[in-house]
Amino acid sequence: MDIQVLSDELIAYGMAHHMQDLYIYSLGESGDILFRQSTTTEHYRHLPLATIQQLIARFKYLGEMDVGEKRKAQLGAITYQLDDVQQRLRLSSVGDYRGQESMVIRFLHSTQRQMNYFFPEDLAVIQEQIQQKVGLYLFSGPTGSGKTTLMYELAKRCTGQVITIEDPVEIEEAAFLQLQTNEKIGQTYDQLIKLALRHRPDLLIIGEIRDQVTAFAAIRAALTGHTVLATVHAKGLQETKSRLLDLVGTDTELKHCLNGVLYQQLFTHTADETKALLGYEFFFEKYCKESFRKRYEQLKRQGIIHEKRNFS
Repeated sequence: MDIQVLSDELIAYGMAHHMQDLYIYSLGESGDILFRQSTTTEHYRHLPLATIQQLIARFKYLGEMDVGEKRKAQLGAITYQLDDVQQRLRLSSVGDYRGQESMVIRFLHSTQRQMNYFFPEDLAVIQEQIQQKVGLYLFSGPTGSGKTTLMYELAKRCTGQVITIEDPVEIEEAAFLQLQTNEKIGQTYDQLIKLALRHRPDLLIIGEIRDQVTAFAAIRAALTGHTVLATVHAKGLQETKSRLLDLVGTDTELKHCLNGVLYQQLFTHTADETKALLGYEFFFEKYCKESFRKRYEQLKRQGIIHEKRNFS
């Protein structure tokens, strides 16, 4: 089997069907190819293990990952050329205890294509709030819920210089100065944030606050008069604030710069479209809050979304 033809086929299928993820699994002496769209997973093909390994090796090579390293988790990103179109992909590989690799490929669709994810009235309110005051704004939600897409769309509506720091860069945007972490040469989140501040950005996007060092760097950037948008892994609005507080250990500085938190999940619209449902809270003199659960129940009553969710 021609591996390039197979990889072209998989990416073309994912693009045509607006898939979010492509899974390449090693399962003993064979493997599976699956696609995911929102909460639905589709089995695509069962393949021999040798073909699975060759396919993973090809994507790792294209993503400038270490092809020989099959144990450690690795991240990469590529712009895949398919005929006359391009598709941005984020790659994540990991090996099991037997040294057999599996890979997840995220389809990073353009913000223009994904803007139907969001309700226009939500975007208008959030944009108005963020433009009021410099400071830190946190975005949370499940993997693949569109956090980066939302931050990029908000940034595109702002005036001035936008700098992004990501691991890896997910969405290519020519109008932004996009920096990518690389720990091998010392380009950590912390170091790149310090570098970015020397460029005096009007808006700084931090791909993910994942440790104490990055958390403090984001807070410093916000306290020095910058608007900072960053993602945090959390399960809700209150949990988002709590997660950052857990990382920094004190709210002494945080309470002076944290201006708002947003939480989002993807749901199926009654028109079979995927929509991002947003909850948010902004801490200005004119308090602004939208409960995620309240918003969900409202849209459910209106018949706009039809998925059932249980809230803890």
